[in-house]
Amino acid sequence: MTTRKPKLTRKREQYVKERASGVLVGKPLTYSAAQMEKYSASMGRLIDAMFKDYAKELASVFRQNEVITIQDAAMDASISSQARILLNALRRKWGRIFAREAPKIVERMVSGVDKAEQAQLKESLKQLSGGITLKTDVMPAALQQAVKASIAENVALIKSIESRYHTQIEGAVMRSLQPGGRGMADVRDFLEHYKGVTDRRKDVIAKDQVRKVQTSMNVERAKSAGIKKFRWLHSRGGSEPRPDHVAMSGNVYSYDDPPVIDRRTGERGFPGQAINCRCQMIPVLEWGDEE
Repeated sequence: MTTRKPKLTRKREQYVKERASGVLVGKPLTYSAAQMEKYSASMGRLIDAMFKDYAKELASVFRQNEVITIQDAAMDASISSQARILLNALRRKWGRIFAREAPKIVERMVSGVDKAEQAQLKESLKQLSGGITLKTDVMPAALQQAVKASIAENVALIKSIESRYHTQIEGAVMRSLQPGGRGMADVRDFLEHYKGVTDRRKDVIAKDQVRKVQTSMNVERAKSAGIKKFRWLHSRGGSEPRPDHVAMSGNVYSYDDPPVIDRRTGERGFPGQAINCRCQMIPVLEWGDEE
């Protein structure tokens, strides 16, 4: 009487096949779209409040001087002085607010990415190991330093939104008071245009920084779990894919010796670290790595 072998699941069959070839592969590590959206929304609420405050206060100054014609206003020092005094006050006010709120926004983002990354890496390494759950909640010293650097970088990026905006709106207001200017009408046109510019910038920051933070966490935690290599996976997205990243897709690299991700600068790194890079990494274990 012969005993029947239990039927392997598709995942288990894949694992057995990979094990026989001497290479074990985890799940691709994708990026948290939810954290990107939350981060962008948090920045957006702060930016919207600043825009509304500037628009309200500037409109008040122009209304107080509406009896002066636009051409007279160009010759009149009163409205120009009032506008400068107001703009300086708004710069101080929103500089303080951004300095206070930016660290809170960034810390929430990092915390959310941390949770999402741990869960995803855990599943990836579980597939790689054939069902064994590996510890992924550790915070190695190298990762602690990377997180601190990321927090500082993100705080600076958010604060730069405020400083850039103030410089631009100050120029728009002064130009609106010059001969040919239309006063508050010019300022409103600028506000509408620059709001779109700022919204696009915050979205780019959110996507780029979430990818970078998550990549740093994936790299250091995979290394702490004993994984030494990863496979590069090109996203196949984007209207102008980087030829170098396309060529790297499928190649296996060492975490300790990452490939060049920018030929112009010679920078080395991992998927998701270059600006607008949506490539992914896949943890890999080859025979001999466990030694």
